[in-house]
Amino acid sequence: MSPNPPSFLLPYLEKYPIQAGALLTTIYDLTLSVGWIDTRLTDLGGWVALIGHKTKSDPLRAVIPLPIHTTSLKPSSLKSIFNALSSLSLENLPQASEKLAPTMDDLKLTIQEQSGTNHNVNDQTIQAEEGSILDQETIYTSIVTPDSTVVYYKISRGIKKPNDIPDE
Repeated sequence: MSPNPPSFLLPYLEKYPIQAGALLTTIYDLTLSVGWIDTRLTDLGGWVALIGHKTKSDPLRAVIPLPIHTTSLKPSSLKSIFNALSSLSLENLPQASEKLAPTMDDLKLTIQEQSGTNHNVNDQTIQAEEGSILDQETIYTSIVTPDSTVVYYKISRGIKKPNDIPDE
């Protein structure tokens, strides 16, 4: 991890000081460890949210980073976040942030280019991105502890029966 955060994060770290440490840890965890792609930051109901997905075929999902001792996320905040999320569309989402490291697709493309067996990976990527959807019924919270442990919780809009919630 670099001592200085990437420049695209600085405005969000300044605007959301309560979430700053959790945001840094979450973005590093999801992009570098889990492998999320097409990540972007946006404001959802007065909170910073990271939006992205693990694979191009997954819907884009919103994650609200929180420090473990926060007491600020109340039911009224969740309502504001869900309302802001339902007003978002793919067209008004911010551009994806710069990558912190190459993805597996990037590495495969580099290997194919070096070996001379390029199989139009870029065409597949563009088609998959055009077919993306935004999950507006679910938010995830990332709870970050002082030792940088991250635990993710899934929160659905309204009351859902367990069989209505797909396994991931």
